[in-house]
Amino acid sequence: MQLDDLGEFALIDRIVAHLGEAAARDIVVPSGDDAAAWTTVEGYAVATIDALVEGTHFRRDTMSMADVGWRAVAANVSDLAAMGAEPQYLLVATLLGPDVTLEDVDGLAQGIGEACAAMGVRVAGGDIVRAATTGLSIAAYGRARQTTDDIPALLRRGGARPGDRVAVSGHIGAAAAGLVLIQTGRSNHVAAAPLVRAHRRPVGRVALGRAALALGVRCAIDCSDGLLQDLGHIAQRSHVGIEVALAQVPVHPAAVELLGAQAALDLALGGGEDFELVLTGGREALMALDTEDVPVSLIGRVVAEHPGEVIAWAEDGSVYEPPRRGWDQTRDTGER
Repeated sequence: MQLDDLGEFALIDRIVAHLGEAAARDIVVPSGDDAAAWTTVEGYAVATIDALVEGTHFRRDTMSMADVGWRAVAANVSDLAAMGAEPQYLLVATLLGPDVTLEDVDGLAQGIGEACAAMGVRVAGGDIVRAATTGLSIAAYGRARQTTDDIPALLRRGGARPGDRVAVSGHIGAAAAGLVLIQTGRSNHVAAAPLVRAHRRPVGRVALGRAALALGVRCAIDCSDGLLQDLGHIAQRSHVGIEVALAQVPVHPAAVELLGAQAALDLALGGGEDFELVLTGGREALMALDTEDVPVSLIGRVVAEHPGEVIAWAEDGSVYEPPRRGWDQTRDTGER
């Protein structure tokens, strides 16, 4: 068996098995969710780590170093948001490739600083080295307060139950559509601006995650790998089936205008990196989260049938299978 045969999550399970007693299995949330969590005097410490590598997660000809810094922060803050946690601090490890200039470093720091100000988190330290490839690895730390028995302390991938509705924030596929427009030289079109911004400057939905917790929602994940693949993580962890009505998926109207309805939908289902929240829970609680600033749309339901699987239903009642269902970190090596 080769590494590519396993896929990202099977590889993680294999590594955890080899760690043996070194793997922290007795904490509140061990490996396998958007972030790890353990108890503290006041509640829970929540922590996550993510890496962005040039050529895999970004290219210098599609975004500035300031945008790279922003996105690195957003990716980590989004993981904390998906747990319903309050972000606090970041540790930033920076790898500087041979062609990185001092001006590039300035831009990277500027983007990190701007993202921190926008998302309510601060840099507490880190590391910086010269390397063969440019990249960032950020560890993000947050907290969650203890709550009553009626309100969960953390959002979990394993919290979905049959009968729940499925909802998503924002417009799914906007980031992937923005990248397509950049790569095809159409990013200067007046309608492209929100899509390009979604790709280069996404925002972690911290307030939404915390509001969901307060309303008793128990399950969420951030949409980073693609809608169907991320819903699959919920289905597998919760041992449920999920059914999505494609007509209800909130595709950005600019993506439909510039790329066509079918291409925009396929990017929504498998493009990834929107960093919107996907949630499951009661209809009333989910719709109470819907605001003018951050719309929340019902797109499907959780069922007891076909556990671990996600089915996408087209308007004609047929099952739709898009060209790709999402991103796998160990198999996909080109920029998304």
